[in-house]
Amino acid sequence: MIRRRYLSRLFLGRVVAALLGLAGLLQLLDLLDNASDVLSRGGSGELWLYAARRLPSVLAQMMPLAVLIAAMLSLRRLAMTSEMAALRSAGVPVRSVLSAMLPVCLLAVLAQGVLSSVVAPRTERALAEWMARTDSRAIKPPSANPPRIWMRVGRDIVGIDRISPDGRELQGVLLVTRSPERLILARTDARRASRTTEGWVLHDVSVAAPGGETLRHLAEQPWPQGPAPAEIVEAARPTNAQTPGLLTRSLRGEQPAARGPAFFTTRLHESAARLLSPLVMLLLAAPMAFATPRRGAQMLAPLLCLALGLGFLLSGGLLGALGEAAILPAPLAVWSVPVVFATIGAMLLMHYDER
Repeated sequence: MIRRRYLSRLFLGRVVAALLGLAGLLQLLDLLDNASDVLSRGGSGELWLYAARRLPSVLAQMMPLAVLIAAMLSLRRLAMTSEMAALRSAGVPVRSVLSAMLPVCLLAVLAQGVLSSVVAPRTERALAEWMARTDSRAIKPPSANPPRIWMRVGRDIVGIDRISPDGRELQGVLLVTRSPERLILARTDARRASRTTEGWVLHDVSVAAPGGETLRHLAEQPWPQGPAPAEIVEAARPTNAQTPGLLTRSLRGEQPAARGPAFFTTRLHESAARLLSPLVMLLLAAPMAFATPRRGAQMLAPLLCLALGLGFLLSGGLLGALGEAAILPAPLAVWSVPVVFATIGAMLLMHYDER
């Protein structure tokens, strides 16, 4: 029990230090890159709000790497002070040392899950709304002809030229109505759309057949299938962090979506697989426990651990992008990387532990 508390405290202190150091460095680089734009939008006070809104996403992003670095530092400390040699001579295998660090690693998993699935989606949404409200004050003037925003609303396809910050006013609306078999029934062009207490109303409407023949012109027309303004804003200005509930609704067609089903399926798998990252990183740091004070051994183990950890992160990002683009099936793109690297870590642990 004393040994487990000692190892847990040793590991926890280094996880916190590594996480704060990595997050601080990334925040500093982000502020240096965006400070002029943020200051032009609101001043020095908004600079701190910008950093605070970005912080949960940065912490969630850096958590696996912080666990890897902390585990490497902890195991190196045990190896360099001969504490690891004493533990192994007393019959304590390295896997028991890693299991003593497991509660701290599970705490990191919980923190990462809360940050990435609960806190970060809200702070990133607040940041996106602030950016939309302050576009007129930005250093770069808004484009005179912004690209049309496309989204899927149920079976229908909707294109919008401009969206107000609150999503209640739309300019340049194109509505393509489709049948349950996904066949085009009609094309509706409206100069603008407004949200009233009764629902959406299209103004200055032109309805055409699939072949292009104009059927009728109307001054106004209701749009009962129109989504809520907040849902339009969510689809038009998506954030990187999204809750599993939002991903599920978008995949089922219950939420306006600007991406295909493969994107949301992959993101749903990633939200679950991401929780395994700290555990895999702890396993990949195991070779540090077998480092010796010799100079060559001191360099080999850290390089091996860092190469495996960075390879795990880069491979996950690459295959995840292939899954989002529907080039690979989502389960294969997401779950193959943690399974492969966890297997590598386990094999290295067994190889070194039997020596």
